[in-house]
Parts: sequence; C-alpha cells; structure tokens
Amino acid sequence: MSERNPLILIVEDDAEMARLNARFLKRQGYDVAAVNTAAEARAFFHIQMPGLFVLDIDLPDGDGFALCEEFRRDTTAPVIFLTGKTDTKDKVMGLRTGGDYYLTKPFDRDELLAVVQSLFRREEHSQKKIAEVSVIERGPLTLKLQESKAFVNGIDAELTHKEFAVLLVLIQNEDKELPYQTIYESVWGTAMYNDSSALRKQISRLKKKLDEENTDSFAILNEHGKGYTFTTK
Repeated sequence: MSERNPLILIVEDDAEMARLNARFLKRQGYDVAAVNTAAEARAFFHIQMPGLFVLDIDLPDGDGFALCEEFRRDTTAPVIFLTGKTDTKDKVMGLRTGGDYYLTKPFDRDELLAVVQSLFRREEHSQKKIAEVSVIERGPLTLKLQESKAFVNGIDAELTHKEFAVLLVLIQNEDKELPYQTIYESVWGTAMYNDSSALRKQISRLKKKLDEENTDSFAILNEHGKGYTFTTK
C-alpha cells in the first residue's frame, strides 16, 4: 500500500456488495475495510482514521447522512455516497451533509474507481497546499507551524511555546515595529499593563537560541520604549 492510497472504509448494509466492492478496490492497490452498520463504522473510525469513505444511506441502525455529519466533525477525508436512492433531494442532502460525490446503484465499478482516484488526487493536492502555508522560511530560519518549531540552518532551535509564538508574531509582521503591548496581548492573551519584563526575557532567550547576533540574514530590532521589529538583511 503506497502513501498515495490511504485506507478506504466501505459502509454498506449489503454484505455481498460490500465484499465485491472491497475486492475490486483492493485489486487496484488500495487498502480497504468493509462494515455493514453505522455502529461498526463508528467503532472502526475511533480506532483508525480512513482516508476515504464509501457510504450507503440506508443502514440497519441509522443512515449515511447522519454518519457523514458525525465524521465531518473530525475529518475532511472525502466521502462518496453509494446508494440506490435516486431522488434529487437525497443527492442534495448528501452534498449538504458533507459528501463529495453521489453515485447511484446500479453503477459501473470503473466509475467508482475513477471517482476514488480523483478524490485522492484532490486530497493530495490540498494537503500539499496546507503543508506549503504551514512553513515559513526566512534565510536560514525555518518555522514549521504545525509542529510549533523553529530551525536555524536545519537545526532545531528548541524554542518554548511562548518563544515560538513571539517569533511567529514578529515574522508575520515583518519590517513593522510592533509595540510591546501588541506582542504581549497576541502571545499571552491578556493586557500587558506597564510591565514588559516578561516579554523582554522571552525576546532575549529567543535571540540567543536563534544565534541572532552571529547571522547577517535576519535581526530582531528593538527601539527602546516602543517595540520590536523582525527584519531580513
């Protein structure tokens, strides 16, 4: 199983159809699990996060619409409704509850495969976009937002949560002088009042960890009594 083909969960009350669809998709190189009830789907979901769902609507203990809404609270993985319901209102409901595609029975398995491949391509592209906006680079300095980590020349600067938060606020306002209170309120979430010592200590430790004095690529400047500025040289 390649990283391009995450796990597919089929939720289908017709056990034979579930078995045939699972076998077909497995032959295309996908990992597939199949369950027959909403309860089984919920139990599976809590153990392992599927990369794509194929949901029937009429289930013995519920319906696929409600199940899709539940899953949407915790995942953006694509959802294909595969059902015998052909009414337009059901198709609209499927899309409104978070579905990505509505395929009616009887169906061509080649169409199912094409939809699965298309949705996985879309998801892969989306994840790449997320990764791109989750990384900020300024010369030798790299911030990985999802990990809350900063690297200098590829080496982890081992910033604390607050040090990282201070750096991020400064970089997001590059070349702008940010007043002490603005930085403090953004990071601490409360008013600074007249004591800027906590912020000064964070900045001092931050500059040491980034080895800011010995680089000619960036600087954290301070105008006494006013604020701090992050700038690239």
